[in-house]
Amino acid sequence: MINKKAAVAVEGATFSGHFCRPLYESYCFSRIPATIKALFKGKYQGALPDDTVGAYGSAYDAVVLFFIDGFGWNFFDAYAPEYPFLQRIASEGICSKITSQFPSTTAAHVTCINTGQSPGQSGVYEWFYYEPKVDQMIASLLYSYAGDSELNTLEQSGVAPEELYPTQTIYRQLSGFGVASCVMQYEGIADSPYSRVMFDGARNLPYRSLAEGLGRLTDLVHTQKGQNYYYMYIGDIDSAGHRSGIISPQFADAVDSCWTTMEEHFWKKIASTTKRVCYILVADHGMVPVNPKTTHYLNKEMPEILKSFKRNRKGALLAPAGSCRDFFLHIEENQLAEVRYALQKKYHGIAEIYTTEELIEQGIFGPKPLSERFLDRVGNLVILPYENQAIWWYEKNRFEQHFYAAHGGLTRPEMETIFCFQSIN
Repeated sequence: MINKKAAVAVEGATFSGHFCRPLYESYCFSRIPATIKALFKGKYQGALPDDTVGAYGSAYDAVVLFFIDGFGWNFFDAYAPEYPFLQRIASEGICSKITSQFPSTTAAHVTCINTGQSPGQSGVYEWFYYEPKVDQMIASLLYSYAGDSELNTLEQSGVAPEELYPTQTIYRQLSGFGVASCVMQYEGIADSPYSRVMFDGARNLPYRSLAEGLGRLTDLVHTQKGQNYYYMYIGDIDSAGHRSGIISPQFADAVDSCWTTMEEHFWKKIASTTKRVCYILVADHGMVPVNPKTTHYLNKEMPEILKSFKRNRKGALLAPAGSCRDFFLHIEENQLAEVRYALQKKYHGIAEIYTTEELIEQGIFGPKPLSERFLDRVGNLVILPYENQAIWWYEKNRFEQHFYAAHGGLTRPEMETIFCFQSIN
């Protein structure tokens, strides 16, 4: 069934008339880690409301969570009638519209699902951000300097991954409850420095193909004893959207491949289990169309404001941070009001401009207190484009906007996402 209470709450969550406010206090992605704990141990502070899972209180033998990157509510609503797997969970389970966190970016959400920390707590708030420990912009999940084509270039800095990412994981917490954990994601990213920190306390089982990974997953559910948590990350839909756009044949093919494979290699093998099992579909965000040809490049369109940017100790500009859907600027404090006014004038009807402090006061980054790590990293001015708009930074071969769909902002297509729950037995 569709959770109407959640839908009403999310549809009423507005910010500035154009954007969706994250519902950290109720129906928000940030509450999923506590929900996982509650499904094993009963009521748990910070979990999603009872109506998202029917009721808490049943101790499951296994909880399986599928993290479907980019498959927000709009896509679920559009594609559910086409696929038995989605039709089943919509009719026999509970499908709740929830909000993403802000920024509506994968970096913030994969960090949250593994640690339980919102962006304002973890400090991993976007793909690119300023890292004081190296005094440069970094690509957070790649363990690299921002703009580098190579992976793991931060190894040159001497700063270990454990110094950059949260080290308290949900898997360590579940272990304290007597619950064992397995994590599964594509082998190309499963053993990265970021993943090694995020998966601490879990058994890491990379997969080469989704079908192969699902086969291994269902075997484990059938055979493992005790209580077990299984987390599987699936990134193909998000990747296809970025590369080709959300109305492209490539995107439709990625959606089709995901849900037909889930039907054949998960549902048909798990439905016969005699164990008390539940499975969950979540997405970190949706996406909106953008166009490389119409992207606004801030440093090309407004070169006069570059003198107002903060610089690191070597004199390099602290830019860019965020993405083309949530561009965070590091501006000298005494020039903040002037730059904001200039941006508002230039991008009127295209984007809204906020100080980070305004967004913090509105609770957009998560509940207070926010961590010093976050506050030390985040810029002080934020450009939030409207739907179908992109504003970014241009440096040839380092920073260019090549995507045909993106996310990170506060619009409803980006911020409205899914939490779908079904219990077996």
